[in-house]
Amino acid sequence: MPPRTPLTPNQQRIRVMVISFPFLVASSYVLFRRLYLGEEQKKLPSAPTRGKLDVQPA
Repeated sequence: MPPRTPLTPNQQRIRVMVISFPFLVASSYVLFRRLYLGEEQKKLPSAPTRGKLDVQPA
């Protein structure tokens, strides 16, 4: 396989735009739903802490 040629500055800019655009769209959509449609923020379930048991010993 031949070695890659370095990207020109314009090619680097296009690559950054292509990679970052889906993140921009997805985060904007989630923010829109939360701010204007009143959707609640998703929360991760908390993991039980070490040393505390939910079951009482007999």
